[in-house]
Amino acid sequence: MSFDAKLKALHIELPMAPKPVANYVPVVRAGDLLFLSGVLPSRDGQLICTGKLGQGITIEQGMEAAKVAALNALAIVRSEVGSLDKVKRIVKMVGHIASAPGFTDQPQ
Repeated sequence: MSFDAKLKALHIELPMAPKPVANYVPVVRAGDLLFLSGVLPSRDGQLICTGKLGQGITIEQGMEAAKVAALNALAIVRSEVGSLDKVKRIVKMVGHIASAPGFTDQPQ
């Protein structure tokens, strides 16, 4: 089953790759590897939430922000290589979560 077919079966539609919000390149290709810059949780060029998890941002909002950022990352990869079926594996993915002091529920 193709990656696109899997997404369709899960009722997930990838967005268009987001445009950079500053002076940087969203993806760099080095041989067979892709390196993505920081990917934000944005829809239609607007951040879906701002603030800190546990201080104005609920766990549910944080989970949605993580999902949106991950889908944006996949959209950037697709825009670079043409099809996600060309991706053999993700070697490393790093996520940063702005959290309130003392907040410890990030694993949720």
